Amino acid sequence: MKECVALFANIVLQENTNDTWRWLLDTSNVYTVSSAYSYITTSGDPVDTSLVDDVWHKQIPSKVSLFAWRLFCNRLPTKDNLVHRRVVQPDNAACASGCGHLESAKHLFLDCNIFSSLWYQVWLWLGISSVNPGDIRHHYHQFTNMAGLPRITHLFLRIIWFATV
Repeated sequence: MKECVALFANIVLQENTNDTWRWLLDTSNVYTVSSAYSYITTSGDPVDTSLVDDVWHKQIPSKVSLFAWRLFCNRLPTKDNLVHRRVVQPDNAACASGCGHLESAKHLFLDCNIFSSLWYQVWLWLGISSVNPGDIRHHYHQFTNMAGLPRITHLFLRIIWFATV
């Protein structure tokens, strides 16, 4: 948030001239929605553009879509992100389950023995055997695009994946 404020609140103060606002993300120094959108969508970890249509699907509630989008962009308030933003001290960054590992989105959703065991229960319920990939986006793609299943099943699996996270 500080970066965006600093990018917008750059004021040029000089004697004998009018003060003006300058937007540093555009060569014309004028704020545009497209330059702000470009900055927001290209900052941080790159997100697979094919996820956009999947996440913002009309059958997925918007608050679930927002949560999933933040998960894919690694923008959830996990302890590793809070340490990075200096909200939490590094010595308080352990997983909430008490396993002793650093709490990150990847750890909570895929690696933690306590929380990630939910995926095993979902696979058991669906009658699917699988191995967790090492990345949340890969997990999503693997879960929702299982080979040999009809295309309508992919939407069903997407909804189950979003409900599970």
